[in-house]
Amino acid sequence: MIRRYLAFFALLPVLAACVGEDQPSATSIIPVAYTITAQAAGPITPDTPYSTATFRKLFPEQRIDVISTADEDGVVDALTVFSDGLQVMMVIPARGGKAVKAVHGSGLAVAGPNGERLGMSFRQAGTSRNDCNVGSGPWLGMAVCAARGASNIYLVFDNGGWNGSPNELAPASALADGKLQRIVWVPQRAG
Repeated sequence: MIRRYLAFFALLPVLAACVGEDQPSATSIIPVAYTITAQAAGPITPDTPYSTATFRKLFPEQRIDVISTADEDGVVDALTVFSDGLQVMMVIPARGGKAVKAVHGSGLAVAGPNGERLGMSFRQAGTSRNDCNVGSGPWLGMAVCAARGASNIYLVFDNGGWNGSPNELAPASALADGKLQRIVWVPQRAG
């Protein structure tokens, strides 16, 4: 069963390349289950403690697993929310493991603050290249862009097939075709 899902996700970039922008995409067929806004990532707020028990309460119908993943600080164990067997969100712990450092919208059922969905092109998302920096670490060579109206949400796009230096932001012509790979929410805490 898992191999079938992995095969499906492996084919998404190929399918996206074959489908014109006017054709239905996976994101137009899969309904939004969770929206990430400046204030919250679905039911997760800046005050949500980082624990398996908490996330099981917030996502009672979903499976919660621990996975190892890379973030800006290295490899971390993250709590991951699965819906219908597909990854939806990954919750990264802050140092000490008691608070949420970031939530990664990593599934097709997640939307950003302006309706952004994974697989959308940079052009479709309406993002400005001026709001982007070239990524480093796990986002090396990718465009990491602030979401419109939500400075604590980052949209991570691939470079649209550009073959230049991974230390430079892809030119606008290539970036226009870059696909949204991840929506990253960083909680804004008072004080």
